[in-house]
Amino acid sequence: MEEKTLIYVAGNPDAYPLEYFDKDTQTYAGVIPELLAEFSDQSTYEIVYYEADGTDHREELAQQKQVDLFSGYEAEEEQLDHAHELPLFSGENAYMLYFTEAAPAAFRSDLQAYLAEVSPAEMTGLLMASVETPPSSQGLYWTMGAMGAALLVMAVVLLLTVRRYRRKLKESQQNVETDETTGLGNMEYLERYYKQYINDKNRILYHAIYFYVDTDRLRRLGSGQETDEFLRYCAVILGEYTEDSDILARVSEQGFLMLRLGGSAEQTDTWLCTLLERVRDYAKRYGKPYDTNLYAGIYPLKSQDRDLNEIVFQASQGAYQAEKEEVPYLFCSQAMIQKSLQERQLQASIDQAFAQKEFQLYIQFYVDAQTLKVVGGEALSRWKHPQKGILLPSVFIPLLEREKMISRLDYYCLKEVCFFLESLLKAGVDTFFVSCNFSRETFAAADFAQKVQEILNGFTFPRELLILEITESVSVRNAAQIRQNVIALKKYGVRVALDDFGEGFTSFYDLQKYPIDGIKLDKGLVDHVTTPIGTAILKAMIQVGHELNMTILAEGVETDAQVKALQEIHCDVIQGFRFCHPLPQWEATEQIIQNRRT
Repeated sequence: MEEKTLIYVAGNPDAYPLEYFDKDTQTYAGVIPELLAEFSDQSTYEIVYYEADGTDHREELAQQKQVDLFSGYEAEEEQLDHAHELPLFSGENAYMLYFTEAAPAAFRSDLQAYLAEVSPAEMTGLLMASVETPPSSQGLYWTMGAMGAALLVMAVVLLLTVRRYRRKLKESQQNVETDETTGLGNMEYLERYYKQYINDKNRILYHAIYFYVDTDRLRRLGSGQETDEFLRYCAVILGEYTEDSDILARVSEQGFLMLRLGGSAEQTDTWLCTLLERVRDYAKRYGKPYDTNLYAGIYPLKSQDRDLNEIVFQASQGAYQAEKEEVPYLFCSQAMIQKSLQERQLQASIDQAFAQKEFQLYIQFYVDAQTLKVVGGEALSRWKHPQKGILLPSVFIPLLEREKMISRLDYYCLKEVCFFLESLLKAGVDTFFVSCNFSRETFAAADFAQKVQEILNGFTFPRELLILEITESVSVRNAAQIRQNVIALKKYGVRVALDDFGEGFTSFYDLQKYPIDGIKLDKGLVDHVTTPIGTAILKAMIQVGHELNMTILAEGVETDAQVKALQEIHCDVIQGFRFCHPLPQWEATEQIIQNRRT
């Protein structure tokens, strides 16, 4: 019989269920010892846990260099010096094995090759086996645990029977766990199956993958119906790539989530890139004149993860960042998690920000396209945070939208604009106008016009100096209510403009739908105003607007060449960094009054 090479291992006595010291058997148990024992049986190595007495000797043995292998380290733990790492799982939940310098080179390569052949399904089986007999030191607890488990099984069986009976009674009712648009399960569906199938036995083997669709963009470029058709297409493709062990649901207006057994990094990349490419083919297959993309964020579940909403949130951060970087997918990194933690801190200080008036009004001037004199401005918001300084809207607007607090900011800013216009009136300035943007939720609300009127009733400035902007993303939904709000506001004397005009294919239809006073040309079009095609497009838009007695504003103007081109095609008002950056309210007031004197 061939003599085996003795290999010493320093284990982690407290990494249940991956590796732990069983006081009953006085040996190491769990997934890692099982794997090492099986490897030992199939190889020429005899693997022995060194000083297996229930105490963690790894640090001491690392200094003495008495063993060949260290195990049971989490990926976030500090790496051992002069040691070769071997991850047991892929992703951020990896548990690390470390070869010391004393380990034979052949042993390193043989163990690496063996672990590479262990599938996620086999790993799940080992985890379940290790959890079925949790470590304990007293027989009485085993008996009580067995009785408790039996009672628990009986309770679960009874509960499932009751649920099955209730479901039969409700077959004629709408399934509250189904997403109406795609036919997939919704967040409630995901929550139920998450609790049922994801637990301490297999949690760290799963990845949460969030698939993000920019539905606002698609509704602007196409229509609501086309967007829903694309969402259904995505659901079909995602379903084709879902295994029996996976859970798939549509969890938000813009996102799907899949809980999937994680494979190797290479397997995940191949699977995901193939899936996303299938989705991108939609535009070509169905002749759409715009891109149809799906972005993915991957969050490897950790042993301590319990809150499904938090898991969905972390995975979504990877998807949003992937869109920003224009890459197919990203793993949710520690930096992203840190960013989300900072957002939570901001979230906790929102109420204080409103109470202390930390949200401040900024004005970016508009100039007359022909004379280049300042005639008005756009209202913008900045958060003057006591610790973080001046925060831009890109930082806090998504947070407020997610927390359903954006309407609070909208009305807050409207009041600040009214105070600003009132102060100018008292200073003798009665022609400077200000435009305000409102979120989709706010503008489409049934009480929007009433609330605007209630705020304006406390001021005396001419109502035509206030312009409320509708974006195309607003106009896609609740068209009837939007129209009612526009009509009510115009009767009250307020002007209304269509923002981001020309970004999508619904713009000209909106001109018929809403009785608006002006249009604000999208920056994407202005960027190409110096090209023959860009000039022709904008010239046609401006001509249509003028024939409908509308004022034409162009945003994002940054060069003299753009100014000249816009002048030649008779644009009315221009805005951009070529003339002015956003100014604090007090500084804007000073400049406006000074311009009036000169």
